[in-house]
Amino acid sequence: MISSNLIPRKESPIAKKLKVQFDVWIALAVMGLLIAGMIAVYTTSYDIAYRSGLSNFDPAYYFRRQFFFLCLGLIVVAVSLQFDYHQFRTPSLYVMGVALILLVLVLIFGVDRNGARRWLFTASIQPSELAKLAMVLYISYWLSTKGDRVKSISYGLVPFGVMIGGICGLIMLQPDVSTAALIGIIAVTLFFLSGANLLHFLGLGGIAAAGFLVVIRVSDYAFNRVILWQAAFVNPIDVEQLQLRMIAMSLSTGGLLGKGPGHGEIKYFLPAAHTDGTFAVWGEEFGFIGCMFIILSFVLLAWRGIVAAQRARDMYGYLLAMGVTVWISMQALLNIAVVTSTIPNTGIPLPFMAYGGTSLVMNLCAVALLLNVSRDARIGRTLRQGEFAVRQSDEDSGVRRRDRRSRLSRPSSRRNVQA
Repeated sequence: MISSNLIPRKESPIAKKLKVQFDVWIALAVMGLLIAGMIAVYTTSYDIAYRSGLSNFDPAYYFRRQFFFLCLGLIVVAVSLQFDYHQFRTPSLYVMGVALILLVLVLIFGVDRNGARRWLFTASIQPSELAKLAMVLYISYWLSTKGDRVKSISYGLVPFGVMIGGICGLIMLQPDVSTAALIGIIAVTLFFLSGANLLHFLGLGGIAAAGFLVVIRVSDYAFNRVILWQAAFVNPIDVEQLQLRMIAMSLSTGGLLGKGPGHGEIKYFLPAAHTDGTFAVWGEEFGFIGCMFIILSFVLLAWRGIVAAQRARDMYGYLLAMGVTVWISMQALLNIAVVTSTIPNTGIPLPFMAYGGTSLVMNLCAVALLLNVSRDARIGRTLRQGEFAVRQSDEDSGVRRRDRRSRLSRPSSRRNVQA
């Protein structure tokens, strides 16, 4: 499926020309989501910012902060594209180390909000978001180096389970069961795609699922969400929890084209409208057409991410692209499923659209990796096509030279004719 025999990575003139060329569909999908996200952040947060009195009652407070992180993320994307993604293999170990240290520190010094410690430095940094990026970077590299040994218990299953179990365990202690579950899903998917033993994969997935169910059952906070979701699933308009009721009302009143930007009314009563409820407010203000634009943008991003992975020149690029694709797609799917009352409330934000600086920057870092893999695949195809053209040209030249030699008469033949 993926060749391990790579073309030498010495930068050729062709590679230099293709350095800024990548999958344009990925860029367009992300650009559309970023523009929609900035609109959504402002329309969902200006009332909250004004009523909170932040920055002298500035209604654009959250918008300005999100715009700052957007610029920071785009700078990171531009810088990341100056490197080949294979250069991130060794640094991935240090990124994972920093993520683990922050996950420990947040349990000790984290900001406590609603009974959870998930933020550092006055809610400016969320270590679990960095953990997603670190996990995709490091696990992709680690699995790509194992080869067939990933099928063994001692070299594959056990160390993989210990690493992922440690990361998810630290996140669940915050507590943040939904993010831990998301990281587990991404990691187990990569484990399967790397060629793991099917029985090991099924066993690991079963143990992980059973563990999360036990955690949800013993956690009053998580189990209460399940109870409220069951009530919302039966009758989403008549439930006790205000957030579920307001979300259902937002989607049901949007119609085909929505009420227009800023004209939604439910957001004034919806808790966390600028974070968890972004898609619901978007549906009220932009209607069914606006919701389909967001959903199709994520579908396009997922499709092109899979294409980039399939075209990758090695296993590391394949796993990296698939990890990013599963991460963003699954996170979007979970958020939209919560808004539509398909699953219990998870608290997972919608990528590129919900307010949150750390989340936005990490998502853009993930997109940079995806663009990097797609560019490398394009360079590989171009170089292979160039080598084929050169070989074909050499063969054609050889045939023409042989043809010319056959048409020349030998000296003995010319002497016989003259005689």
